[in-house]
Amino acid sequence: MGVSMEISIVDREGFIDAPAREELVSLIEKILAYLDLSARSELCVSLVSDGDMRELNRQYRQIDSTTDVLCFPQKNEATPDLLGDIVISYQTALRHSRRLEITMDEELRLLIVHAVLHLLGFDHKKKKEREMMREKEKEVLDYLAER
Repeated sequence: MGVSMEISIVDREGFIDAPAREELVSLIEKILAYLDLSARSELCVSLVSDGDMRELNRQYRQIDSTTDVLCFPQKNEATPDLLGDIVISYQTALRHSRRLEITMDEELRLLIVHAVLHLLGFDHKKKKEREMMREKEKEVLDYLAER
């Protein structure tokens, strides 16, 4: 790959260490490559606290509570490689991983695959859309499991 993807991880709270950050970047590169996105794709993933996530959720969705993941698509004709921003509440993700009895890595993988598909226009408001999105999520997760 001549041109490299620009993937930034913002973790002001210090939820993850350097090796975990590298793994996250590598995971995202695999997801984007599998989805056949441009080698010049740009994506930012922010890990935030429940408090910050609640604030974002209130500001952008008028929902006064925390959530696990929010997506802010930025891709358009002028910026075809700029996918957008994914914001993950690390604390909510940690609670979910414990409740689902999966590792935090697995939970982050699920959230990032879900969020990237949202940035690409997938949705789950209608039943048919939800089925298509779930199918695509499973396909990407199966691919990642083989790596």
